[in-house]
Amino acid sequence: MKRNLVIVAVLVGCAIAIRNVANEREAARHPHFATTDQFISFASDQAVMDASQYDQVTLDYSLGSLKQVDKILGRVHDSYVAKPASVSLSGMSAEYGAYVGEVIRRNEPNAYWSRDSQVMGEKSYPLHWNAGESYPFAWCSRRITNGEEDSIWMKYAVLKDRASTARVAASSGH
Repeated sequence: MKRNLVIVAVLVGCAIAIRNVANEREAARHPHFATTDQFISFASDQAVMDASQYDQVTLDYSLGSLKQVDKILGRVHDSYVAKPASVSLSGMSAEYGAYVGEVIRRNEPNAYWSRDSQVMGEKSYPLHWNAGESYPFAWCSRRITNGEEDSIWMKYAVLKDRASTARVAASSGH
């Protein structure tokens, strides 16, 4: 009888341990984030690690690094064109979109993230800057699917130029 209780206890302990390992693995694959900032930080860190591992590129959150992201996403575009299933479009767009947005947020005054947008909907993660919303996740998705015509660097440069031109016009009374 005592032996049977020991066997049952061992089996229950093993079952609990297996369940805990399975739960930990599931949590690692699908982390939960309490805030938008936590999600953006995690995703942009993933892009930095991805760039280092697969492209031997060090992303440093400088504006110049947006050109490096363009090159990386160009390589991903080539893979996508050759075999679309080989690319996790939503994953790559989220990681590199978070990185692109973080570069802008860190380099542009008063820029901030939100989770949802009235224009693009839930979980579109707009970046608010220069009196508007930008969608770096969508930028990266289009860069991967469409190629060079949807350059990340060019989008940033055009938006930055428009904002500068608008400020100059406003200050001169036009």
